[in-house]
Amino acid sequence: MGNFEKIKEAYGITPRDYRKYGYQPVIVTVEEMIMKFTNRLRGGIYLNPKIINREAMIIAGISGDGNKTWDVWNRFETLSKEKPLNNKLSENGYEIRLYDGEKNIVHVGFSVSGEDTAGCYELFKLPAAKYACFDVYVEKGYESENDAMNEWLETNSEGYSERLLGKNHYCVEYYDERFNGSEAGSIVEIWVPVEKK
Repeated sequence: MGNFEKIKEAYGITPRDYRKYGYQPVIVTVEEMIMKFTNRLRGGIYLNPKIINREAMIIAGISGDGNKTWDVWNRFETLSKEKPLNNKLSENGYEIRLYDGEKNIVHVGFSVSGEDTAGCYELFKLPAAKYACFDVYVEKGYESENDAMNEWLETNSEGYSERLLGKNHYCVEYYDERFNGSEAGSIVEIWVPVEKK
């Protein structure tokens, strides 16, 4: 058996056909391969997060009681229709949860390019940070994420610790084009701020 036949047998296509159809190679890092093969879904969250770095951000929106998040989002959506933000960076939404003892505060909104919001919006400044980024599949158990994230922090306590905002725990929920309400396949990213030990 020649080399081309061996390649076709292994990959299902010859190099000539690969080029002919314009396929592009997919380059994956070793870390991504390891994560793909070791990641396991528990409830609706994959237990191996990506580690991402984010620059400082300004989130223009509305703050309120974290136990009434739906109401806060509704007020924000009404305001953003009545007085649209001219300096928003995208249509992607952010939900920042800040835990102050027993108190749970939520801030929802859009990332903006500056502080000029005509005084209609509250501003929340997120510092530049490293985050453990978890993909949460909404239909498979959105409520399962807290235990899974705590488990990951405990398992990786020699490498990472949770980073606080002042003295408070916080996390960021990021709603991009993969979020589609409670429909099948809808994904929310949850960012837990971490620092390497």
